[in-house]
Amino acid sequence: MVPWKVLVIDDEEGIHGITRMVFRGYEFEQRPIELISAMSGAQARDLLVQHPDIALALLDVVMETDSEGLQLVEYIRNELNNRDIRIILRTGHPGYAPEAQVVVNYDINDYLSKAELSASRLLTSVVVGLRSYRDIRSARVQQFNDSTSSFPDHQIVADQLQRQMAPILKQSQRLQQFDLNPVAQDITVNLHAQHQRLDNSIGLLNNADQPFLSEFIELVDLLNDVLHIFLPQSRRDGWLLDYRLDNRLPAQLKSDLNRLKQLLMSAVELAILSADGHDIKLTLQPARQPGYLMLSVEQDSGLPVFTATPWSHLLQQYLQRLSDELQGQLIERDESGTIHCLLPL
Repeated sequence: MVPWKVLVIDDEEGIHGITRMVFRGYEFEQRPIELISAMSGAQARDLLVQHPDIALALLDVVMETDSEGLQLVEYIRNELNNRDIRIILRTGHPGYAPEAQVVVNYDINDYLSKAELSASRLLTSVVVGLRSYRDIRSARVQQFNDSTSSFPDHQIVADQLQRQMAPILKQSQRLQQFDLNPVAQDITVNLHAQHQRLDNSIGLLNNADQPFLSEFIELVDLLNDVLHIFLPQSRRDGWLLDYRLDNRLPAQLKSDLNRLKQLLMSAVELAILSADGHDIKLTLQPARQPGYLMLSVEQDSGLPVFTATPWSHLLQQYLQRLSDELQGQLIERDESGTIHCLLPL
């Protein structure tokens, strides 16, 4: 099972040791708790970017400076724009950060004094925080399901469009088999790629319960197929789409091919919206969690442009749904614009 990630931020090594002792072997909802340690605010900032799926942070107030912990709260909420992570403030110096003032002025979820802190109180606070994080993530999925179920006409339109698209896709594929001149051949390849992207978008609208068809998938073939679909646009607009497949991964993955391809294509579509013409790289590598791989889609350079459009919002919801159906976990885009997704091997 994917563990709950808890970030412990404190400049006292003893606090990390005590926390590890309290949570050793503890599970919440049959999922283990993985403690990640940071000895400073600077180190915590790096770890928050590396692990955008951190569920909860246990945060000391006084570290490099008397207000480093409070500055880190502002960094998480306002710069990373992470509203999901639960933040528990622990302090041995209540005078530097009075509880009433901190709770009112900073977006934290609990306040604990080290002097009065027991193992049971810490455990209770963390469990409450993890439960809150779980509910926030579940609410997003439910919101998507409610929004789509509220418009049954969308389902009817999606079904009809898919039926109409099927013969068009078949014909564009057949065109590529003819002995055409290079210009005509290039046109047919581009046409078929556009049809596939349109078919994927229509397929995302189709919210009907499709059976999960598990089969062995050649990862190289799948990645090459996805790259060729976006090749016409990358050539036209002057950016590159490349992939890296970690050689530690098996050559084959057993999963639902249609859903996995939809997820890859949708992640690339979302990355294109924020890449602003920069190159995009798709990476598959082993995840920290045994039995899982990490799918990442990132732009190689430049600052991401997070354009809030209805289509980008829907794409993120579709990615969440597909991740859940594949028994994986979508991780929010980090500040570099990278999309991360955990998938079972």
